[in-house]
Amino acid sequence: MEHAHTAVSSASGASTGPGVRPAGGAPFYAEQGGERALFEHCFAQQLPLLIKGPTGCGKTRFVEHMAARLSRPLITVSCHDDLSAADLVGRHLIGQGNTVWTDGPLTRAVREGAILYLDEVVEARKDTTVVLHPLADDRRLLPIERTGELLKAPPEFMLVISYNPGYQNLLKGLKPSTRQRFTALTLGYPAPAVERAILEREGHASPALAARLVQLAQALRRLTDHDLEETASTRLLVMAARLVASGLPLRDACRAAIVDALTDDTETIQALDEVVRAIVGDED
Repeated sequence: MEHAHTAVSSASGASTGPGVRPAGGAPFYAEQGGERALFEHCFAQQLPLLIKGPTGCGKTRFVEHMAARLSRPLITVSCHDDLSAADLVGRHLIGQGNTVWTDGPLTRAVREGAILYLDEVVEARKDTTVVLHPLADDRRLLPIERTGELLKAPPEFMLVISYNPGYQNLLKGLKPSTRQRFTALTLGYPAPAVERAILEREGHASPALAARLVQLAQALRRLTDHDLEETASTRLLVMAARLVASGLPLRDACRAAIVDALTDDTETIQALDEVVRAIVGDED
């Protein structure tokens, strides 16, 4: 069985397991409008939080930023369709002739009073998300059937989940019984001024380059006559800016980081290339 992919970080910078990214203060995050306050109120009131937004709009960075601001360890799980309840809670493993219980990321987060972030939770199997129910309501309990334990989440524990509403369909969506246990926050792509500031900070872009890339993104996001699952995200713009900062011509950077990242369809690539040419021309 494939295990959950987890990354663990600590706001104090102390190592808490594999995949630790030392924290030197809160990661940069450009606020869109009140989301920091909402997160802090949810944390203080021991309420779980659901974050909705398109791919690459900053959901994961926001959670990392808030974990650091609140000085809490962060355990992140990238959900997938093979993710089982045992992957989250834990399982017995055989080692050196003995059977030993090993906590999963959900159990570790409860024991440590960490923030648990389930990224793209709708990708997990529906029977898996049921395990979250007693933690996401007033009980804040995690029953571990295999060991007979009943863990009470400490006040510092917080459950955060996210998904991209654009991917939702009849087969992939949150059950109402799960969804209504969470407070909700909707994030979109940042306003142009905020997105330009992100590109200058994260992409090492000049103000002129940042403005040009944001203009390109707005044009691409207005396209409705092409079957694109996603559009130009802030993440892709940062990647393009970094390529330019390292010396790659702007047109080539846009092609590699944005156009080819969005589609494999030849006709769609040509259409996106035309938009890129109209916005950035042949500039280096």
